[in-house]
Amino acid sequence: MKAIAAAIIIALVGILLVGIQQYRVIALRTEVQFEATEKKKAVDANAESQATITTLRAEALRNAAYTADLAKRIKASEKKAEKARKDFEELKRNSKPVRDWAAQPLPDGLRGKPAAGGGKDNSSKARTP
Repeated sequence: MKAIAAAIIIALVGILLVGIQQYRVIALRTEVQFEATEKKKAVDANAESQATITTLRAEALRNAAYTADLAKRIKASEKKAEKARKDFEELKRNSKPVRDWAAQPLPDGLRGKPAAGGGKDNSSKARTP
């Protein structure tokens, strides 16, 4: 009888150990499945980030090219403006009509003298009866 009781106890302990191991296997499978799902999410997020990075790099290259082109255009515009200033200065010095016009005296009103016609401006004064 002792042998049968010992065999039953050993069998119960064995079944209990197998049950615990089975529980651990199921728990580990669940963890592995969860980790696989999380890994897939991380890989998908990484792929999306890489696509965004690629897009941003392309945009940065386009912006750099635009900035370089803009700098060239600004330089060309500055050269044109400088040439126009030089041409204008040369025209002022070498053009007889411009020199004649510049030699004329300024009108009285622009030189700080009262304008011709009596020099009085009664438009802003109130009349008294």
